[in-house]
Amino acid sequence: MNSCRLRLALVAGLMTSMGAQGDILDQPVSLKTEGDLIQAVSITLQHAVATSEQYRGTEPRLQRFARKEISARRKPIEQLNKLGRIKPTSVTRLAIVPQDDASYVRAMLRNHAWLIELIEYGGGLPLSSTTKRLMETLSRDVASEFSMLSKLDKS
Repeated sequence: MNSCRLRLALVAGLMTSMGAQGDILDQPVSLKTEGDLIQAVSITLQHAVATSEQYRGTEPRLQRFARKEISARRKPIEQLNKLGRIKPTSVTRLAIVPQDDASYVRAMLRNHAWLIELIEYGGGLPLSSTTKRLMETLSRDVASEFSMLSKLDKS
């Protein structure tokens, strides 16, 4: 968690809208409030969904993962957008375009690592009970998926 704090503390500015130039996951973020955390997590989840929607690989386990990712993330995105009063926008630029199975695994590992980092750091903020429960649930899900993706990446 200290490396997360250090990394986020060194980055200035607030995550900008989805239409920002460059890679969404490389945009500067400063988590000072619950709203900042909600915005950053929502955008990162939307990025995971967009990446999964574009995945066209052949590995059956990854195909199942992508379908599950799309369906499982829609509800938390809606909840976060409602909590943070975020107007949904579409992801226009992916960090890693999933051209094959390996690039999809890399993209999702990167996305999930960033989510874990955001949620861990955000846990140190004063959060409403609703946001705290949602972040705890997301953290468990994302950590489990990260572990599974890591195993697939090694095989």
